[in-house]
Amino acid sequence: RGITFIDVKDGKKTLDEFVAQLNIGELEAITRGDYEMNSPLCAVGNAGAYGGVLGSLRDKGVDAICTTDGPSGIRLRASASLLPIGTLLASTFDTELVEKLYSVLATEMKDRGSDVLLAPGMNIHRNMLCGRNFEYYSEDPLLAGKMAAGMVRGIQFQHIGASVKHFAANNKETNRKHSDSRISERALREIYLKGFEIAAKDAQPMSIMTSYNLINGVHAANCYDTCTKAASDEWGFAGAIMTDWTTTNVQIQGECTAAGCMRAGNDMVMPGMEEDHENIRKELKEGTLDIRELKRCIYNTVNIILQSNQYEEAVSYENQFDGLGEWLTVK
Repeated sequence: RGITFIDVKDGKKTLDEFVAQLNIGELEAITRGDYEMNSPLCAVGNAGAYGGVLGSLRDKGVDAICTTDGPSGIRLRASASLLPIGTLLASTFDTELVEKLYSVLATEMKDRGSDVLLAPGMNIHRNMLCGRNFEYYSEDPLLAGKMAAGMVRGIQFQHIGASVKHFAANNKETNRKHSDSRISERALREIYLKGFEIAAKDAQPMSIMTSYNLINGVHAANCYDTCTKAASDEWGFAGAIMTDWTTTNVQIQGECTAAGCMRAGNDMVMPGMEEDHENIRKELKEGTLDIRELKRCIYNTVNIILQSNQYEEAVSYENQFDGLGEWLTVK
């Protein structure tokens, strides 16, 4: 079975050596999810799995990573706590409270078998009619960034992953996969990207999720300027970037492709489709996707898997709720 993840964790082998031994099929599999929501590889009611989606990867010690929707709690078939919506939390201006609240959620995620919370959602309240405003924070990028950073810190103290979304300029739900946010460079940086920048620098989330919309004519998942130049190069973001679910589906096929996501700096296509598999294979063969670009994506993804609660000792679930009621009452 070759080099295992445990060998890497124990320091016997490097992550580079682990990635170097993977065949094309295994490399391609790590760039996508398990093709479906409610994957049989993890807790019932999940949003999808990634990582060990092939038996050969699991044989090498790569577990399937379970994603669940948020942000107001976790969405699984098992019972779970319901948390206040993002807008209400932001109205407290209390990042310490948000961090405490989501550290409790993290212990619940660990107990329920969830590895990654697809949250926080933190786009700007540009229009009061946006269908996702309830899970976003504010019209102010500073407040949104600070609140999101507090939430990420709370989630990740248990080695649970947070996935900050929707990156970027997702301001409406209607026609969201074709909507084009036309924004000047100054407005983009000072308003629409600023909150993400603050969250990335202050809390270093394990992942960022790109949005469905276009940004100045380029789909967000295929946008090199935001995914690589801004997030990775300028902000020092060291996690993995994933697409929103079915971003590359038939509706926008040809405009937003899996290989295009890889070139842009998007590391994972979620939850993945057969078309994505075929597109990556085709472009590798034609040379329009470099194997080094693919391996960079794999490295980023397996690196955050290694940081997850599957491979780190997490804080005990017992008594983590003690005192929270008093905390919330005092606050």
